[in-house]
Amino acid sequence: MEVIAKGSGLVLDVQSKQEAPVGNRKFYFGAGWDCPGGPVDLDLVAVALRGGKLTQQSDLVYFNNQAGSPGLALSDDNRTGEGDGDDESLVIDTAAIPAEVDAIAVGLVAYSQTDFSKAPNPHFRACDGDNENAEQIADVPAGNGTPGDTALVAFRLERGPSGWTLTNVGTFHPFGNGTEAIKKFASLYE
Repeated sequence: MEVIAKGSGLVLDVQSKQEAPVGNRKFYFGAGWDCPGGPVDLDLVAVALRGGKLTQQSDLVYFNNQAGSPGLALSDDNRTGEGDGDDESLVIDTAAIPAEVDAIAVGLVAYSQTDFSKAPNPHFRACDGDNENAEQIADVPAGNGTPGDTALVAFRLERGPSGWTLTNVGTFHPFGNGTEAIKKFASLYE
């Protein structure tokens, strides 16, 4: 397993244990965070980008549009963040992603009256398969936000000649809560 530092990347498709052609793989991305002061509702969000931009609202995947973009499937909404393991997850089926999608941005947003100072240590893990029990191939630590930070652009997947590259972005933003934060997350790519 590789730890991907902020600003660094990892090509995911070069050596497939699934023996599928490059670009025809499934990846599971689990997200988690700590809740030292009690339940914290963060929501996983993904944006499928065409030419680096969000061109269709259906390509914005979040709790009210869990399977809107082909090849992206979001887990059920965890409203507390409590417990061990992944709090929310995203499965990406690269074979089902339209050819014109060249990148996918993935992050977390705070749902209600909270920020990342109350949810330290957001982290992501990438697995070579379509579930949490698949072999973990990378850990993507995000660092910590400050009071007022309500959105995190965690990582970006970019399609290239050797397959998909996972890059740790790790940037926080003060975007408000709930659907406002999701809209502002999406606006980064419009």
